[in-house]
Amino acid sequence: MARAAGGGDLVIRVREAGPGDGRALVDFLLRTPLRAGTEFVLDRSPDFTALLRLRGESRTFLAYAGSALAGTATALWHDVPNGRGSVRVGEVVDLRVAEWARGGPAAARVLRAVHDAFGAAGVDWAVSLIGDRNAAAAPLVHGKAGLPALRRLARYASVHFIACRLPAPRWPSGIAIREAARGDAAAVRDLMEETFAERRASRPPLPWPDPAGMHRAWVALDTSGRPWGVLILWDGVGVRRIRVTRYRGVDHLFRAGVALAAGLGLAAPLPAPGDVLRLWASRWFGVRGDRRDVARALVQAALRCAAREGLHVVQINLREGDPLLGALPLAPRSCYWSTLYGCQLGGSDDRAPEATYHADVALV
Repeated sequence: MARAAGGGDLVIRVREAGPGDGRALVDFLLRTPLRAGTEFVLDRSPDFTALLRLRGESRTFLAYAGSALAGTATALWHDVPNGRGSVRVGEVVDLRVAEWARGGPAAARVLRAVHDAFGAAGVDWAVSLIGDRNAAAAPLVHGKAGLPALRRLARYASVHFIACRLPAPRWPSGIAIREAARGDAAAVRDLMEETFAERRASRPPLPWPDPAGMHRAWVALDTSGRPWGVLILWDGVGVRRIRVTRYRGVDHLFRAGVALAAGLGLAAPLPAPGDVLRLWASRWFGVRGDRRDVARALVQAALRCAAREGLHVVQINLREGDPLLGALPLAPRSCYWSTLYGCQLGGSDDRAPEATYHADVALV
């Protein structure tokens, strides 16, 4: 019988979460930090499932040792067009194990429940996006925690820019950059349709304008009104907040630099431990042709707007190898890498999602 990190043998029982478990799940995430250099927790109050509903269908499972919640995991799935129809992709999310239960069977038991849920939902491929600094997730990747071994599918960069009131940039010649309004809906949709193949996404991932009001967009237009680029950012504060619990390593120096900029009125100071990191995260970023200058200008416009509104960070999410990574502005930033792992559960090999599946890093 497995022994937990805190000593003693654990007898684990697993059940599916119900409507009355929301508060316990929110509290458990707040007690169970993630480590990616900086240590943080995700605050999903007041509705734990609100973020999940934005992404597809889901089932969440809880592992108990006696009356104590030892771990959680969620099976999330949605259909992804792949050029020949669609593939049903299941994502392993919300995997957490209490510190005292690590080394015991809690992770394997909830992941077995996730595996069974994927089977019942007809999932073809199971995937999980794991931060490269998240050593605790290694058992999931190597098939030691209830799922088959996962193989690497893709990597993603999350570039965190400090929202700074920098001097107004010079826009590219013949191009105007501005925040998109409702009347720009056709221009935004056209750019998304034209650039989704470059982003290696299966389709434009969201409607614009966003009826829920959770997105902001910036467009680059030439003098004839033709769109050349679009950047869409998500403000998820209504469904998920990032609370920093501990700064580590180089982040202390980074925070000190931001504090200096804040003293000059150029930025908002990064939050104290326990407070919320206000962040906008990209869900779509595309430019027509090889217009690196347009890509750079779009990010600069978003940074200036975010600084005016008291945001701390603008997070630009791009797949490894995306040429836009080399077009980002030289502004205060840090970069975190995540790897998408996956394994086939059903269907055939020609339904593999590597070429068409686009991990929506903003919503993780």
